[in-house]
Amino acid sequence: MADEGEINPDTARAYEGYLVTFQWPDGQSTEQVDYKNILSTENLLRLSTTEELTTKPENNIDPSTPFGNIEARLGTHVKVLANQEWTLIFKFPGDTIKKSFYSTQEKDGYPELTGDIAIKLGRYLESDIEYKHYLFDSFTQPETANTNSAPENIFSRPTLEPENQPEIKQFEPALVLKLNLKNKTASKKINYLDHPIIGTLLYFEPIELDDALEKIAAQSVTPETGSSLNYDELQSTNELSGQ
Repeated sequence: MADEGEINPDTARAYEGYLVTFQWPDGQSTEQVDYKNILSTENLLRLSTTEELTTKPENNIDPSTPFGNIEARLGTHVKVLANQEWTLIFKFPGDTIKKSFYSTQEKDGYPELTGDIAIKLGRYLESDIEYKHYLFDSFTQPETANTNSAPENIFSRPTLEPENQPEIKQFEPALVLKLNLKNKTASKKINYLDHPIIGTLLYFEPIELDDALEKIAAQSVTPETGSSLNYDELQSTNELSGQ
């Protein structure tokens, strides 16, 4: 987050930004969409249990906001992957803010969708979104056996043979669809970015600079744990151009 002293009220502009990403059901389009093989999962985002519980995108969405009840409005035939709200402060025309996010749905810690958005303040608000949408392979493997050796005795329980060991189902990203969507919009106008698999809704609302500063300050501190950063802030703490 930018230091308040670095922001000139004469040139700075503030907005509340909203983004919804959803997946159309299968068979809605005849257009061919090609997913690519994933050769390695080494550099893919994988969430821990703590991260998943504390940074789910829908946790702090106010129902009174433009997309607060979007699940009900879109209906059960589509799957909402992300519902994001950001307080944005542009220091001057041409300034760019970058945000990262991921879907509420995940398999073994791998989100079904990750996204990065760059928003530039010009004559219009210019958005550049990069999505990665994953399809998964599933497999089963035996639960980890206890390797601590102990002397056998007549009261010992028999060791399970490999074929009798309980199995757990696991998932791994196998295919990825990479999308790059660009858009220019005036504020206070809902924009729909079309794609046969992934749909996107964008909305920007101008707000007072003082209100924006207060919101960002409140978001950076939680009563329970004090200073706290979520995944988006770890990637870019209200990242401003030139920083």
